[in-house]
Amino acid sequence: MLMLSSRPYAQSLRSPEPWLAVNYALIFPGVGQLYSRHWWKGGGLLAIALSLLIYSIWSIFGAYGNTLYGLWAIGVLVVIYSFSILDAYRGTQANYATRISAPKGRQDIWYAVFLSQLLPGLGHLYAQQAAMGGLLLITGLLAAWLANQQPLLAPIPPAVWAFSCYHAYLSFPQRSRRQSTAIALLILGIFLSRFVVGNAPHWIDQTFLQCIVPSESMVPTLQVGDRLFVRRDQSYEPQTGDIIVFEPPPTLKAAVPSRDLEDALFVKRVIGRPQEEVEINNRQVLIEGQVLLEDYIQTPAEYIWGPARVPSPSYFVLGDNRNQSNDSHIWGFLPSDYILGRAYKIYWPPGRIQPLPGDTSASRAGRSA
Repeated sequence: MLMLSSRPYAQSLRSPEPWLAVNYALIFPGVGQLYSRHWWKGGGLLAIALSLLIYSIWSIFGAYGNTLYGLWAIGVLVVIYSFSILDAYRGTQANYATRISAPKGRQDIWYAVFLSQLLPGLGHLYAQQAAMGGLLLITGLLAAWLANQQPLLAPIPPAVWAFSCYHAYLSFPQRSRRQSTAIALLILGIFLSRFVVGNAPHWIDQTFLQCIVPSESMVPTLQVGDRLFVRRDQSYEPQTGDIIVFEPPPTLKAAVPSRDLEDALFVKRVIGRPQEEVEINNRQVLIEGQVLLEDYIQTPAEYIWGPARVPSPSYFVLGDNRNQSNDSHIWGFLPSDYILGRAYKIYWPPGRIQPLPGDTSASRAGRSA
């Protein structure tokens, strides 16, 4: 009696479901192989994919990472992901050379779940449940569109995808052997993976700002066409020497009335902080009477400004190309409310990829002799 009751379990261990392995592989590389008990291959694919993912994120968004290398890493990750799906299917076959193909002769419950992973409702259409399939298809597309319009709705699309997969499993007409643990883990993985992928653009947009340098006002540090990453941080307090991106304040708009500045962004370097006295004289910048040593400027300022004390909470900003920059020496102080964040990296073009200096780029020295 014991042997008879354990036979289905033993048989299931010897014969993993091909399309269940594919479903797991869709979640993340290596998971399908782990399901089929190819431990070394599954663990290796999982480790490689995680390493590539972490490396690509660091290379693209890290100050010292190379964006081009990060894009190459993403390309390799796509190849690994595709190989993992194919290999997960083939790893369940007696003849490992078998090509992946749709079930023939009978409908497969896990193939229905696989189709539902691709698009809600497809699994139901495969099982000839047209009404439910059409409803889930429309719901999934509508949920994805709404989440794209309103980021707070981001959990809804992955929930619809997960529900569609689970309902396809429950309502499948052929009553094959059920695997409650397998479907529970699969649905959890589908929801989590789709939530992370779906929410990633919103997280990136909330954390980083991308902008393009439009003019030569920051030459030689920044060139026209440089693409910058700006880190958004509500608690950020600019330091002397930081390169910041900001929206034009009213004084700037008043100084340049003929230019459309509604959607424009400006990039300058922080020179004076709140309550500091700033003066520009004799081709030098003085902060509290001390000369600011600047090895990043194109040419010294040929104008005289100040002395004046920076009001709080505002900043005095200048372009590195001092005599060709529309900055605080023309339109006044920059209120902190208009600052979007610190530009910390040139991420494109490839030949210009480099970190941008922070508050260590400028230092104060004693008054010149």
